[in-house]
Amino acid sequence: MSEETGADGTATQPHLLRRTLDACIFAPVGVAVTVIEDLPGLIGKGRGRVEQEISNARVAGEYVVGRLQRRLSEQLDGIVHSGNGAVTVTPEHSAEATATPTPVRPAPDAADAATVGAALADYDTLSASQVVRRLESLGPDELRAVQRYEAATRNRRTILNRASQLLEPGPAQASSG
Repeated sequence: MSEETGADGTATQPHLLRRTLDACIFAPVGVAVTVIEDLPGLIGKGRGRVEQEISNARVAGEYVVGRLQRRLSEQLDGIVHSGNGAVTVTPEHSAEATATPTPVRPAPDAADAATVGAALADYDTLSASQVVRRLESLGPDELRAVQRYEAATRNRRTILNRASQLLEPGPAQASSG
């Protein structure tokens, strides 16, 4: 290998060879060593990023599904119940409505609503299990009002069944009455 001299009198051949070796051999080896040393950290960063993206997608999906469920529920309520309690059928839902008729619930009576509201505060916000636990403290007139109001509104079977049980004469009530 002959050594060439540049205009300034320095050797250019070894310098060019050194730069070629750096770029073609030493740099790739250095990258490989760095990747091997940093691999656990890179895996952690990648896993964290993917998990964050999945979490964001899950939250967005749950939000969209919740909104669609509320809209669908509102639309179904509008289809099933009109202002007078009759079934209303819109053209796009006529096949479903005629295939499975929905029983018409009576509109809630204002007197029943007042009786229930006085007997069980915040009735409309209570779960069925909370209402059932409180039914035993009510009298027969209040229990009947709860039955009528529940049948006209949310129609929760557990409440209606328990109120019926409490209104049925038991062995002690039957012998005394």
